[in-house]
Amino acid sequence: MIFGHINAKETGPAYALPIQEAIRYCRETDVSGMGESKIPLNGDAMIALICDRVTEAKEKKLPEVHRKYAELQFMAEGSELIGYYPDLGDNELLQDCLEEKDTLYYKENPKSGEVMLQMTPGTYAIFFPEDVHRPFCQVDRPERVKKIVVKIAIDTL
Repeated sequence: MIFGHINAKETGPAYALPIQEAIRYCRETDVSGMGESKIPLNGDAMIALICDRVTEAKEKKLPEVHRKYAELQFMAEGSELIGYYPDLGDNELLQDCLEEKDTLYYKENPKSGEVMLQMTPGTYAIFFPEDVHRPFCQVDRPERVKKIVVKIAIDTL
């Protein structure tokens, strides 16, 4: 997992080219007039999802992982918490949606040591297949957020 800010200078060689491209896309894209949408950036190798949603209580959101894609989640407007913990193989599967949307949903794992990352405008987090994450959790109360989620095919990294 990587956590950063869109205005911070990246250490170029430390980030794979597709990650650099995803960060650049987020820097250059104004989502203020955009609604929910899916935008292919490089066929199936890189896809941007524009999300316009309302956060909810952590208990209403499910921990998830992906297998084919890493996700760069960039907060454009609003604030949310994203739960994060490493997938150590001790999670109980709740729902397998790998075929439909490359997502496995897990049941609550009280031993996970989940950390809540506070996402504010300009921040981003990158989650890899070994990173369990729980997006769209409210900070204090439900809030409308707009973000870009760039899905980056693992085989391009």
